[in-house]
Amino acid sequence: MSVTPDLFHWHLCVSNLLDCESDSQRVYELLRGAEQLVRGNSSMAILYPSGSAPEIAHHRLLANEQPSTQVDRYVEGAYLFDPFYRAAVDEEKQGLFFLREVAPDAFVHTEYFRKYYREANLGDEACYLVFGRDGMIASLSIGRARDLGNGRFSNQEMAVLRSLTPLVENILKKWMTSYEAVETGQESFGKRLDSALENFGSSRLTNRECEVLHLTMRGHSIKSMAERLDASVDTVKTHRKNIYAKLDVTSQSELFYLFISALRHHSSGDADPLTSLEK
Repeated sequence: MSVTPDLFHWHLCVSNLLDCESDSQRVYELLRGAEQLVRGNSSMAILYPSGSAPEIAHHRLLANEQPSTQVDRYVEGAYLFDPFYRAAVDEEKQGLFFLREVAPDAFVHTEYFRKYYREANLGDEACYLVFGRDGMIASLSIGRARDLGNGRFSNQEMAVLRSLTPLVENILKKWMTSYEAVETGQESFGKRLDSALENFGSSRLTNRECEVLHLTMRGHSIKSMAERLDASVDTVKTHRKNIYAKLDVTSQSELFYLFISALRHHSSGDADPLTSLEK
């Protein structure tokens, strides 16, 4: 059954956009207006300065979403496993994407999915990704609760969101242009997180095992990893078995929390955050 978009509230949003005094306020009004158009009920606007920790400028959370998880832990390092962020960084994707388009084939089995989607009651998510200067990325995401409708955006709603792309891109680019440079200490923190993920496990694992480790944590299945690494399924299974044994874990969930724990103890003098955790 088709649902007529709420054009009254959208036109009110456009009116408010014209009166906004700052780019940040304009992003906030855009979030509210886009949500109402497609019956979204969870949204975020995030800036990812190159080499720096992300900044969540605006957010509206579902009742099940906890600020400590959705905001604090995300900024502290969980964002490195966000499929939308990975699509922008790894594949340079830009534009509007839906979760089903960017999530790895075994993403629903990851700890990230459990914490940020299943436990949060989030059934679907759409995200605009826009690149700025010097590697900066801006994202604007709109989520749908699992218990609203069938928990997913309809084809009509997806078309409505796609029609907004030129406006969203223009506003996000202006937002990035007006963004003030972050402090040097925060920039070092962001670069340390990127380096920590890249080197996670390197003190104990072979280079190939590290590749399998990173793909596992991002939500790729055995088959997907075998295709990406040009290896047999049995070889990938052996690598993963060795990884679990060497890191003393038994699941992808334990890997996720091992990484988060290692991040909290990581010092700049250790390439692999696991080395700092052992001290």
